[in-house]
Amino acid sequence: MATWIVHLRIAEQLIPRIIGVDESYFSIGNIAPDSGIPDEKWEKFDPPPKILHFLQEDPAAPRCADLVFYQAYLMSLSQWSSTSRCFSFRLGYFFHLVTDNLWDRKIGIPTQERYKSEFDADSKFIWEVKRDWYGLDFEYVRREPQALFWRIFLHGSYNEEFLDFLPKAAIAERLAYIKQFYQRTDERIENWYIRRPDIYLKESEMDLFLSEAVEFLFNGYQFLQNNPDITGKHSMLELNFPLSFS
Repeated sequence: MATWIVHLRIAEQLIPRIIGVDESYFSIGNIAPDSGIPDEKWEKFDPPPKILHFLQEDPAAPRCADLVFYQAYLMSLSQWSSTSRCFSFRLGYFFHLVTDNLWDRKIGIPTQERYKSEFDADSKFIWEVKRDWYGLDFEYVRREPQALFWRIFLHGSYNEEFLDFLPKAAIAERLAYIKQFYQRTDERIENWYIRRPDIYLKESEMDLFLSEAVEFLFNGYQFLQNNPDITGKHSMLELNFPLSFS
C-alpha cells in the first residue's frame, strides 16, 4: 500500500481541482484508513486493515473494495452541504483506498514479481523495499517546505466521528505519529531511509505514479458523478472511463 506522503502529495494536487474541499479534513481523510493502532511489532492493528481498507477476499480482485465504501459513506453526501468537512474527510478516505489499489497494481505487485526470490526467502524483505519508498518521502518533505504536509497536515486535528467503524482516538494517534515521524532527523532515520538502497523505487517512477494516479482519481470521481449506477462493481479500477490506468 502507498506511503503516507504519497497520499498527501496526491491530495495536494487534487485540492485545486475539487471546488470547496476542506484542505485539512481532506488531507486527514487521505491518511485515515491507516489509523489502526499497531501492536509492538506492527503486525496487528485495531481496528484491523480488513475493516479500515474494506479488504476483499478474492485474490484476483483489487485489494480494497473502494466502491463499497463510496456507496455506503460518500455517495449520499454533497460537497456544498453543511457537512462539507465530513464530505472532504470521506472523499479523502475514498481516494486513499483507490490509491492503495493503484499502488498495488503499478508498484507493489511488480516489485514482488521482480524480486520474487528475495520475498520467498525472507518474509520481512518488504521492509528493505520500503526503505526506498519512505526514503523518497523523507527526501520530498525535506526539500519542499511549502508542501501540504508542512502547511496544512502538520497543524490539522480530528475531533469528529465521521465514520462509525473508526474511533477518533485512533485517527488522532496516527496523525501524531505521522507528524512526528517525518520530522525526525535522528541517526536511525538517516541510516535506514536517507542512506537507502535506491534500488527498489526510483524518484522518476514515483513521480510517474503520482501524475497518473491524480488523473485517474479525478477523472474516475467525475465519472461516478455522472454514472451513479455501479451495481456489481467493487473498485474504481473495474469501471470503464476514458482515462485508464494499465
